[in-house]
Amino acid sequence: MEFFDVYNEAGFPTGEVVSRTEAHEKGILHAAVHIYVYRVASGRLQILLQKRADDKDSFPGCWDTSCAGHVSAGETFDETLVKELSEELGIHITAGEAKHLFTKIVTKNNVFHGKPFNDHEVYRVYALNYDAPAESIAFQKEEISAVRWMDSDELLSELERGNKAYCIMLNTYREALEFLRVQW
Repeated sequence: MEFFDVYNEAGFPTGEVVSRTEAHEKGILHAAVHIYVYRVASGRLQILLQKRADDKDSFPGCWDTSCAGHVSAGETFDETLVKELSEELGIHITAGEAKHLFTKIVTKNNVFHGKPFNDHEVYRVYALNYDAPAESIAFQKEEISAVRWMDSDELLSELERGNKAYCIMLNTYREALEFLRVQW
């Protein structure tokens, strides 16, 4: 069973710990990281997307940010960043190699597999410049069913149209894209 530190609305741990199940049943504020892996190919900015496994407890089978994960109790955002990239995508970095873009607090209430899923997260968004063919990325098959590179403008268009094949938050992506376009 996974355990999370409880966070306050200022984005800091309170000293309390809850199970993953309790956090999502009750909508208790906890922490996560979201990482946008990007590259420039043929003069175009591309984003690496992962397709979530069909048995995930939230957003099964949806195309999502490159990598994301909850911050376990006692762990830092940067430790989670390094761990998740390694576990989910086989990308090994130090925390300083990814750029922290911004931090947000978001609440999303959904139903998955017939059960309520109340996600209340403080999450840090990071970006990592990484150029490798999608087929060379050794993704974690228990979590992810596929990865692919997608043109950043095409992804923005799909999110703006409300395409349910994607579970990326439009406003978060827009903010991340502003940074990526400057870097590029």
